Amino acid sequence: MATATKAPAKGTTAALIALTAASCLQVVDPTANSIAVVDAAVDLQMDGAQRAFASSVGTLALAAFILTTGSLGDRLGRRRVMLAGLVVAAAGGVITAVAPVTPIFMLGRAITGIGIAAAFGLSFALLRSVLPDNLPKAVAFWLAGQTAAALVLGIVVGYLAGLSWRFGYLLMPVVAVVALLMCLRGLPEAKAETVGPFDYVGLSAIAVAMIGIIYGLSNAATYGWTSAQVLVPVVVGLVAMAVFIWWEARVEFPAFPVKLFRDPELAGSVATGFSFNMWQAVVTIMLSMLWQYVYQYESLTVSLALMPMSLAMVVGATVAGRLLARGVPASVNLLVGHTVLVGTLVILGFTTTGSPYWFFLILTLAGGFARMLNETTMGQFFVGKPPASLTGAMASSKTAIGQLSFALGTALSTTFVFGQYGRGIAQAFQDANVQPEQQGVYTGMITQYISGGDMSEYDASEVDAVVGQASDIFVDAFGGTMLIFAGILTVFAIISTLFFAKANRMRKAGTYASGPLTADGRPQALVGGSAGEAGPAAPSPHPGDDPAPPAARH
Repeated sequence: MATATKAPAKGTTAALIALTAASCLQVVDPTANSIAVVDAAVDLQMDGAQRAFASSVGTLALAAFILTTGSLGDRLGRRRVMLAGLVVAAAGGVITAVAPVTPIFMLGRAITGIGIAAAFGLSFALLRSVLPDNLPKAVAFWLAGQTAAALVLGIVVGYLAGLSWRFGYLLMPVVAVVALLMCLRGLPEAKAETVGPFDYVGLSAIAVAMIGIIYGLSNAATYGWTSAQVLVPVVVGLVAMAVFIWWEARVEFPAFPVKLFRDPELAGSVATGFSFNMWQAVVTIMLSMLWQYVYQYESLTVSLALMPMSLAMVVGATVAGRLLARGVPASVNLLVGHTVLVGTLVILGFTTTGSPYWFFLILTLAGGFARMLNETTMGQFFVGKPPASLTGAMASSKTAIGQLSFALGTALSTTFVFGQYGRGIAQAFQDANVQPEQQGVYTGMITQYISGGDMSEYDASEVDAVVGQASDIFVDAFGGTMLIFAGILTVFAIISTLFFAKANRMRKAGTYASGPLTADGRPQALVGGSAGEAGPAAPSPHPGDDPAPPAARH
């Protein structure tokens, strides 16, 4: 396949801003939905199952269509499909906001997810066309910009949703329309000039896999890991994933050539992606619970308390881009990032009921910086490594990895915390010889305290004793979960480090080269250049690891 790419002669900064604006849909929509869906469920009289599905249907639609929209972008034009995604997302947001009944609400959320899949994944893919000679800078700008926008838009959506849940859902269409207007001018088009048959089997299999795995994992905290609600969709998803991998490795024209992951740097980047996404899921969700349940932070206070982490992420993306552009090896960036992420979890494992906010502030600042150090480094491989004709599919796969790893981190951390907490409460009751009927009273007391209810019906000293004991148990469960995940992230860090070390050994031996790959996963530089692809070749995504003389580096 060949790719025609028309690079812009000027307006690079404006193009980067436009692509960043298109990516902001993915950061504002989950926030808007998490806030507004509560009142929407009440207003539309949803039952428990409907509310749970309403909370996740947008994410499921995004996950199901992320690789399909990326593949369509490679065929029809990445800019064209991205613009269509912005229109679809805007329409979905409007349908959600005006929905008179639950089925229309669900339809709007699904349409929104499909639109975001196209807009987000392909805005990332187009970075290669906008700034082909400095991908670290482009990726850093894109990530830092959307993180900064999330801070502002998060406050705005919170205010609008406070007025009405319908207003909350209308912010996303506004963002989509603004992004659309910005993207209409100055962006290059890029697509494959020649393509094979559309890969219906592979794309259908990955859609089923993503829906099954993510939906099943999201049910784990509610129904338990051994329930049918978890096991059936996860098993179906894993079988579909196996079919997808088998099919893509054998079909002549795959939508997503899995052979690309023979490349050690791409394989190492997958481990990195699981690591930082799981870190963010665990830290943000578990800290929010800890601060509300134990420290009695209000919702607004929790949001403000997490804000410095987002600011650190903006700084981390910017610094990572500059380090990579100046020749710092990617393997060094990742080693530092992994070490800091694991270190923050280890220290959080020693949290107490008296830990001050500055304790969490230092760790979230360090972790947010390190998280983006890793994502920026990883991101450039997904947009710079694939053949130019498959940039859309590969860029979209980064989002798919993020969805899976975030869902896994959420499910595992919730299970670990509440599993340890439940066992701790049961043991405390047993040690104190509390009778079953009194256990129900104490459990109700704890629940009422957490929800901020009136505690005047209980004896104050008894409340202090029971709540104090429950708080100690929850903090112990929180700390234990942090240490467990420190171990999990250490495994991912080792896997990533070993793959990048392998790449460096191969590079020194002359059997590995930086830059784009062929469709079967081999470096183009070792098989005769760009393999017939038009347009500028992507630069080395890790200039510090490239043994070529300075004049040959981008």
